[in-house]
Amino acid sequence: LTNMAPLQAESSELERIVDGRKERLSREAFRDWDRGVKGSLTRHEATCALLEVFGVKPGQAELDALFLGAEEEGLRLARFERHCRERHLLRDRGEEVRDAFKAFDARGSGYISRERCLETFATHAGFVPRDVVELVFEEIDIDGDGKISFRDFARVWNSAEGSTRVDLTESYALSLHEDRLRLA
Repeated sequence: LTNMAPLQAESSELERIVDGRKERLSREAFRDWDRGVKGSLTRHEATCALLEVFGVKPGQAELDALFLGAEEEGLRLARFERHCRERHLLRDRGEEVRDAFKAFDARGSGYISRERCLETFATHAGFVPRDVVELVFEEIDIDGDGKISFRDFARVWNSAEGSTRVDLTESYALSLHEDRLRLA
């Protein structure tokens, strides 16, 4: 991300590609860090806002490119939003998978335990029945050690190409559940 050259797409095209949730997050972060409601961000405020949006501190080169020609008046909302749109588009699929894995592996152990998986689903997706989560966990845990490695997680995540992950998980879990009922 050191070279944040503008993408060739027009702003309206970028808005269509980057989903509304990410757009709102960028605006909210800007407003959260616009101290004094002056309509612009200082370098420090922009650093904090970008950290809030992306979860990582921006590098010096990224900030330099972002503030090129904007040092005196500060960084305005429109420029901040465009930068965030471009950065969202530049995130590679591997980064998306790592972020999703980290959401489950909050302790940084390098794997997702059965208990942590059940706890995370109960907290954030309580509508998914516990037995369905158990079935999916068993399928992903190839070696049966009660842990899901990043490699196994990424394999399932990447297999969701072309469908939403929720749809994939629900249909996969339902088919496993139906198979188990037939065997019982």
